Amino acid sequence: MVRASCLVSAVLLVSACQKPPEPSATEPTPPVAVAPVKVAPFSLSVLQDAAPSGCTWLRLESDGRRRALVTVDAACEGLQLAWSADGRHAAVRDPGGSARGPGRVWTVDLTSGLASAQLLPEEGLTGAVGFDSVGRLVALVAHTGDLVRRAEGAKEFFLFDGRRIPIPETEEGAGLAHAFRLEAGVWKRTETVATRDDADAVFALTTAEMLVSSTVSGDPDALAVQPLDEGSQDAARLDAVVAHRGHDVFGGWARVETRSGPLFSWQTAGELTTLMMPVRWEVDDGHLAEPQGLSLPAQSPVHAMARGDLLLLAGTMQARVYDLGSKRLAASFDGFRDARFWPAASPLVPHGATAASGQQ
Repeated sequence: MVRASCLVSAVLLVSACQKPPEPSATEPTPPVAVAPVKVAPFSLSVLQDAAPSGCTWLRLESDGRRRALVTVDAACEGLQLAWSADGRHAAVRDPGGSARGPGRVWTVDLTSGLASAQLLPEEGLTGAVGFDSVGRLVALVAHTGDLVRRAEGAKEFFLFDGRRIPIPETEEGAGLAHAFRLEAGVWKRTETVATRDDADAVFALTTAEMLVSSTVSGDPDALAVQPLDEGSQDAARLDAVVAHRGHDVFGGWARVETRSGPLFSWQTAGELTTLMMPVRWEVDDGHLAEPQGLSLPAQSPVHAMARGDLLLLAGTMQARVYDLGSKRLAASFDGFRDARFWPAASPLVPHGATAASGQQ
């Protein structure tokens, strides 16, 4: 009895001293939980894939509450938004294309929640949809149909709708652009000009300068981005810290200015540049670190926006909000596309902005 008891005790003692099994190298490392810091309430505009198809536009509050504004029978990717100056109405544009005709736009009453769909003008290719200063919906269209071109002496003009429209001498590839205003469910043509025959022709319209917001306006909260020289001190620091980017996308490091110091991100090269992972900024102890809880896929694009003391970093399906003062995570949202700060009601929206302006 005594011997058996000693044997059992020895086995238990050896078992207690053994190390726990090492986790398998193939097992994913669970993300480290980060306690969010408390900040002032904020709201985001986001898109979410709807089941079984379509897209839902939502207003997402910092405490997790959400309000579905409209669900449209179009994919989230490619949808464009515009707001009236008073913040009471909005437009959701599906650019469509040849497969679905001229495309569609949904007008949304943000007070009542009512929404209605409208086909875009059929006269050509809609370059932008927006609101004028009194809240009327406007479409800017590049004419893509056949045009009657005539010459009288050295002057050339288009014959259109019973009018002679002079062609500017500097326009080698000339075409027409139209502005339409939606009135009682019908598009009414309000302006026509002769201009270039390309996608940006619509911005030659006087109406384009009168829009307080359009579907191609630059986001007023987007932060300025400055590419870094390859041999700069900051680029060298980043190369030393980031041994492996996780992708081989061609580009270089870029600096994003915030009120609490620079944010650094990889930036693709080309005509339309895009910020993407990795992302780093300088923390309290002076070293470069990834923002808390960012954890975006290696090739995810990153859009950087700031409002007041808040920084928003938005990936393809994620949104992270940070307190710029402490550089700590304030909120984390997953499963949402095209996150941006909900716009404040104000007529002071950049005019004439194109899709190529601001951060892509």
